[in-house]
Amino acid sequence: MRLNPYLISLLLFLFWACTPNSFSIPENPYAGWAKESIGLQSKNHPTKQSTWNTRVYPLDSKRLDTLIAINAIDGISDLPGPTKDLSPWKIELNKIYKSLPKEVNALADSLVYGIYFVTNLGSTGLTGIVRDELGKPIGGILFLDSDLLNDGGNDWASKKESTAFRSSQEHNIKIHLDGTNSKETAICFIILHELGHILSVTKGHAPDFSETHRDFRNYPLFDGIWWSETYSPYEATFFPERNKIKFYQGSPTISLFPEGKFLYKKLTNTGFVSLYAATNADDTYAEAFAQYVHVFLMGKEYKVILTSSGSSETILQDPIRKEGGRRFRELFQNIFYPAKP
Repeated sequence: MRLNPYLISLLLFLFWACTPNSFSIPENPYAGWAKESIGLQSKNHPTKQSTWNTRVYPLDSKRLDTLIAINAIDGISDLPGPTKDLSPWKIELNKIYKSLPKEVNALADSLVYGIYFVTNLGSTGLTGIVRDELGKPIGGILFLDSDLLNDGGNDWASKKESTAFRSSQEHNIKIHLDGTNSKETAICFIILHELGHILSVTKGHAPDFSETHRDFRNYPLFDGIWWSETYSPYEATFFPERNKIKFYQGSPTISLFPEGKFLYKKLTNTGFVSLYAATNADDTYAEAFAQYVHVFLMGKEYKVILTSSGSSETILQDPIRKEGGRRFRELFQNIFYPAKP
């Protein structure tokens, strides 16, 4: 999901002596958009029919207004437009549907109201939470930029990861998702990530995007990991570098080696299952969900490989299997395979 979480808070929330009681939650600039956008109201959506992969719709005026509004909040000047030919994307979604476990498809069938392939989105993917007439979150819609979905899974993930670091002639980082390096793998992982955002809010595991102040301290899943969307108490202890991690920046400040390698080592002692998961609380959840399905249910892997001067080493592998991923594993396990009474 494209998030520009609380621009001001990125500069302000490195507190070394704050307590939960004295901590101030920043105002959520997306609250009004999430609550009132006409394109996110259930009455303005087609009735859910068939399976989630068939709910592909051309960009209409209501959804366009929704995108223009959030781009204005984020300061993005791109004007989204409709993808002209949806047929190849429908084929890709059909392949993904066939590859996913039935439990995941059933969850997506219940939550996904529509998928919109667009151009000039401003990011690869964006999720909007759909609300009923009382404002209750009941599902979501996915916007995907068709111009940014042509790389294979490993290539897409590696390019994304590289945006967090300064370019280097001697060092490079690669993400290995599977042996196919197919476009299908990339799109599948992106959709799982976006589905994770929808799940977190509709199931009440995280604060609603419509809340004026999103306080994560009230949610047990994030205990000790996040206080607000962008401040982690890790920063006041062993991980003060966390708030420097930013993706898609024009001028990254972190070197891949030795700083980057050091960051990956620190991840193993946190609730972050990827470097991207360390950027904000919502992506902590979404990345954990995507990895859980990808690694546990689909039998694939999530491997980070650092190459320095021709020598390669795996510096992170399947973090969702490690202790830091335990609380998320247990949660998703119970969602897909609830214990019988």
